[in-house]
Amino acid sequence: MKIKLTFLIFMTVTLIFGLSYDENNEHTTPEHLVSIDASTKLNSALQIIEEFSVKYQNRKILNLAKENKKIEVPIKKLYWEDALNLLLKIFDLEKEILPGTIIVKPPKEEVVEKIKVISADSKQIKISSIFLKTDKSLSKSVGIDWSTLVDGNVNATIDFKGGGSVADDIFEASFNKQLSSGNVTIDVNTLLKILESNQVGSVIARPNIVVIDEKNGYIQVGEDFSVKEVDNAGNTTDKFYSTGIIMDVTPTIIVGENEEAIHLSISVQKSSALPGAISTIVAKSKSNTEVLLYDGEETVISGLYDIDYTKVRSGIPFLKDLPWWVLGIRFLTGFTSYDEKSTEMMIILKAEIMDSITERRKKEKIINQQIQDVKDENLKTKQLFN
Repeated sequence: MKIKLTFLIFMTVTLIFGLSYDENNEHTTPEHLVSIDASTKLNSALQIIEEFSVKYQNRKILNLAKENKKIEVPIKKLYWEDALNLLLKIFDLEKEILPGTIIVKPPKEEVVEKIKVISADSKQIKISSIFLKTDKSLSKSVGIDWSTLVDGNVNATIDFKGGGSVADDIFEASFNKQLSSGNVTIDVNTLLKILESNQVGSVIARPNIVVIDEKNGYIQVGEDFSVKEVDNAGNTTDKFYSTGIIMDVTPTIIVGENEEAIHLSISVQKSSALPGAISTIVAKSKSNTEVLLYDGEETVISGLYDIDYTKVRSGIPFLKDLPWWVLGIRFLTGFTSYDEKSTEMMIILKAEIMDSITERRKKEKIINQQIQDVKDENLKTKQLFN
């Protein structure tokens, strides 16, 4: 406390005598000097200095400091900017100068990131995903309950009265048939093939990634686009944005009672850029979630809806496509329709814990030794018969 007080007194004396009024300095004319009483609180002192800042630099002062104590040090005829710097030192604050503002704020706290030590015993998690886009009307004809997804199989409830070709194909391909209730169990890969063959769903992407425990994994299937932006200094720069199928995941292995579970913090999105005359529009479907899975368990993220618009020109071939100025024949021989189709994007995720390098190496040595033992045994047998 005594050291800090001594430092403050030293700085005050230095500024008062070293930066006091000097007739030969254009920045220390009487109009630039400020005096503030020691009993003045910080907010009030900054408001006094703000008048000078606005007058000579056209900058307001934005105070983000929480404390509002007395400055305790008298300021007498100091250049206003030196007085501001003195207050920053007294209260251990810092400033950020912007085109029209001086921001007074507490110093940035040093964030100490927890660094996980990676060794040969570190485990990895394999994350498999399927990005599936389906027709929203599919749920009306076939009741697929994705919450029942276990070991690659899912349950579906089929309405035999109006099931349609999709329901019939699912029923024929299912392994468990209960005619009384219309419930079936079907393999996910088989279900996806049926949806694609009936054009009511399609697999957009199947990104897979292997991530070290507690590390971040990132997959992007798409492209980046840039937008021209002007920074505070007036310079024009290109800022890039990512679009497409994007998956950002951080897995953590949790050890319970002789069992390992996987905590997934995951963000998935499907986006596309639509350049316009004035600005660029980004159409985005995004979901953030945290889930807890056991080794090899699957889960589904759903509810990402989208609307696709299709323009269709129908009518008499050739005549329907004539220009409008050809006697208006195109209007008599054809018509244009717009189809609106609601779709839902679902992401099927599966997390599996992989062996560490040490464990994999041990297994590899055991297998190699077994192969060598078989070779030696064959060689002995061959020599015996020879």
